[in-house]
This record gives sequence, structure tokens and C-alpha cells, in this order.
Amino acid sequence: MSLPVTLKRLCVVLLGVAAASLGGPVFAAAVDRMYVLECGESRTSDVSNWSPGVDVGVAREFSDNCYLIRHGRHWLLWDSGMSDAIADKPEGVVAGGGILTLYVRRTLQSQLAELGIAPTDVTHVAFSHFHSDHVGNANLFTAATVLVQRAEYDAAFGPDPAKYGFNPALYGKLKDNPTTKLEGDHDVFGDGSVMIIATPGHTPGHQSLLVRLPRQGAVILSGDMVHFRENWDAQRVPARNFDRDQSLRSMERIASLLVAEGAVLWINHDRTQSSGMPRVPRYAE
Repeated sequence: MSLPVTLKRLCVVLLGVAAASLGGPVFAAAVDRMYVLECGESRTSDVSNWSPGVDVGVAREFSDNCYLIRHGRHWLLWDSGMSDAIADKPEGVVAGGGILTLYVRRTLQSQLAELGIAPTDVTHVAFSHFHSDHVGNANLFTAATVLVQRAEYDAAFGPDPAKYGFNPALYGKLKDNPTTKLEGDHDVFGDGSVMIIATPGHTPGHQSLLVRLPRQGAVILSGDMVHFRENWDAQRVPARNFDRDQSLRSMERIASLLVAEGAVLWINHDRTQSSGMPRVPRYAE
């Protein structure tokens, strides 16, 4: 006989408490499932904008994912991708001062609808950072609690968001949402199943996400802490990052966390890795 999901989660937490009291390993709870949503793609004719001095003039394609996480009665959306409006322009939209062309083949709203989920059903939204390819549909989620680093919030809603490459037209409605401004790491549901990890550097308040899946185990969603596998392996920092030293420290921290947790790193813009992930209506668990 199988246990209800909520009871299973309680058992896992209690086992963790018992193990900790005995000096053994601590077991955290897991989410129910995680959907990987296609939230756009982009192309550049010169990838060295992300890998200074390496592959100058070499073209590259990037994936762009959003992640919808079910935790009991809660739905958490991590990033909202490129604006669905780009889908109306099959020729794409030029961005980043001309270094990128953005495309949307499947809208975020259509994928949510396929799952029977309305934007108002989403209870929590968290963004790795506020660049347009990560908050393009943020204004849809007016009922959700926003989880954001205070440094990112202050930059995004401050007097000069353009200084950081932010566009308030894409996320401005979030100012009316209930918001939790973070000062570092955060346990989203209080059971260790979803942990926001502060990884500043790409932007002032960039963050990554550790998700514990019931079968696969721990996965860390990179955001733009790193853009593709080669940069991760070589510890390269894009020239446009907000702070190079912070970026390197964040990469070192995630590298240590991967070992400590036995986790896998899912790099958001790495098209090769993303192509092997399950897509709606399938999910990771």
C-alpha cells in the first residue's frame, strides 16, 4: 500500500531529524515533480561575448528554460523566460545590443494550459535574475508570492534599472505582488526540498535553485551563474557580468555544493544538455 504524498514527505522529514540526532546524514524532503518548460531560444554569431577570448566569431545557439515545481498544493515557477509576444515574430527579435536574436516557438502560457494550470494557480515565483529572457512573462503571475534577493529587487525597481540591463515593462506589475526580499539562501517550503542559493555576480542579486526530486535526487538550476558547459569547466566569466569576483566565488560555491549534495547541475542556456530534458507534458521526478 502506498502512502499519500504529504505523509511520505512528513516521514522523510522525521527520518532526517532522527538521523541528525544520531549523528548520521540528514535527509531532506523532495518535491512531487518538476516540469521543464521551453521558454525560448537564442542565437549569436559570436559566442566570445560569453567566453572572452575564446571562440571569437563562432556562432552558437542557446536554450532558455523555465521550471514549474509542484510541492503539495503549491506551484513554484522558476524564471518566466522570454516574452510570449516574441512568438508573433517568427523572424525573431534582436536583443543585447545586437549580439543575440531571440525566438519563441512554444509560448509559456500554452504549455501551462496543456497542464491545466492558469497563471493565477502559481503560488510562488522566483527569478534567477531580472534580465529579459528570464522575466519576459513575469507580469502574468499576479497572484504569486515573489522570492527575490534584496539586491536584485533594489536594482530592478530602483532609479536606473537600465544600468543593469533590466526592463521594468516586463516585470513592473510584480511590485504589487506579496514579495519576500532575501538576504541570502532561503528554504522555500521549510523542508529542504527547494532551496534558493544566493549566487551574485552575473547581476547584483543573482540566485540559483536547488531542487530535490523524489527519484533523481538533487538538481541545481544554474540561472545565468554559468551559461554553458565549456564555461563551467574552464570557470570563465562573461565580460558583461556585473561583478567578476563575485561570479567566480558563486561558481566555486556551487561546485562545492554539487559535491556535498551529490547533485547534478542543469545549465539553463546549454542547448545540448537541455535537449535531453523531459518536456511538457512529461516531467522530471
